[in-house]
Amino acid sequence: MAAKEQVTATAAGKYVMCGHCGGGWYWWRKIVLSSGSASFFDVEVFSPEAIVLSCSGCGKIQLFESGTLELRTQQEQQQR
Repeated sequence: MAAKEQVTATAAGKYVMCGHCGGGWYWWRKIVLSSGSASFFDVEVFSPEAIVLSCSGCGKIQLFESGTLELRTQQEQQQR
């Protein structure tokens, strides 16, 4: 699922900041980490998932294990 709006992210209680430009807003997507053999045997459903954050400022990509991030939209950020 691709994000329709940008989000901020926290992992282990710390804001995730871009290591290249220092930005803090991201486009995100959930992906499946499948191998060639999982695809061949059609068992990708058992492959682990990850969250990809793409910096909205420079496009640098960061990868996180699914379930380790807290994502907030701009609207949710303002409600805090």
